Amino acid sequence: MSSSVVVVPSAPLLLPEYTGRQDVGADLRARCVEAVQAATDADGTDRVVLVVATDREQRGTRPPLGQRVGRHLAGLAGVGVDGMVVVAWDAPTAECRALGRHLSGRPAATLVVVADGSARRGEKAPGHLDERAAAVDESIVSALRAADADALLALDPALCADLLVQGRAPLQVAASVMAARGGLSCDALDVSDPYGVLYVVARLTPPITAP
Repeated sequence: MSSSVVVVPSAPLLLPEYTGRQDVGADLRARCVEAVQAATDADGTDRVVLVVATDREQRGTRPPLGQRVGRHLAGLAGVGVDGMVVVAWDAPTAECRALGRHLSGRPAATLVVVADGSARRGEKAPGHLDERAAAVDESIVSALRAADADALLALDPALCADLLVQGRAPLQVAASVMAARGGLSCDALDVSDPYGVLYVVARLTPPITAP
């Protein structure tokens, strides 16, 4: 039996400690929570497994940003975290594949993948503008829209590192799970880049089977 895959951003503005007097992340947060709730409802579970990347730069002793965002969104969605895969942000694709194969051998669970696209999408982006960012981000969006595991696994780690694609490794772990389980399709996809970073909220679900 397969289960859903949800992709959410690792945007700091999703966390309460980064929310100022004006909660600029409210709408994005609501879309993420809605996606997690819809996926777990469809899968008939109240538990999720998080797939997150390490931070590019260590931020003290706190867990990686993606881990904190994933746990926070799961809590808002009213579901528990039943497991977590933390992959190095720059892990080779072969390592991501292996982690995904190991994960696919466990009982099927809703995956919540915390992953950003490029942080080099504009002059004011965290990594400044790199003209290559748009094409790589489009390949990520297209792959999620088509639930194309092979396309996600084909992302170039070196190029993604240049473009500050924080979510490449967790997406490839998820892609390995998708390849093993098969049959997913994209039910919802929301794309934005308000601060020069690609944020994607996506929900990929298995086909409905007759009772």
